[in-house]
Amino acid sequence: MRVVLSTLLFLVLFLVGCNSQPAPSSNNAKPSWIMNPNQDGKIGAVGVANRTYDQKPSSQRKLAITRALDELTLQQGVDVSLNIDKRNTVVNDKSSLTMDTKSSYSASSSVTAHIEKVWQNKMTNELYIWMVMD
Repeated sequence: MRVVLSTLLFLVLFLVGCNSQPAPSSNNAKPSWIMNPNQDGKIGAVGVANRTYDQKPSSQRKLAITRALDELTLQQGVDVSLNIDKRNTVVNDKSSLTMDTKSSYSASSSVTAHIEKVWQNKMTNELYIWMVMD
């Protein structure tokens, strides 16, 4: 009797241990437009930005928009120049960081675009902005 009970207990524990749980659904799956910005006949580009040095969402958004516009202008054959000047100053054991960004474009025609969609990766805080030509 004891052997039967121990065998039955072993089988129950074995079956409970092997019970597979479905993988949790990822609500953080990347949208298709991130890897394919030129979908549905639209000419588009995606700009991606991590949190910026000042930790402001507005700075992160501006950087992502600038990157998407840079990509769109490159697709259209526009010359793009982006200069980032970062200065770190230490005085009396206190540091300060300043950053200046300058973009210049030269083109025979202007590029106009609008923001089609925005998505933020909750795991990495990366901001993705999909811009589409008007």
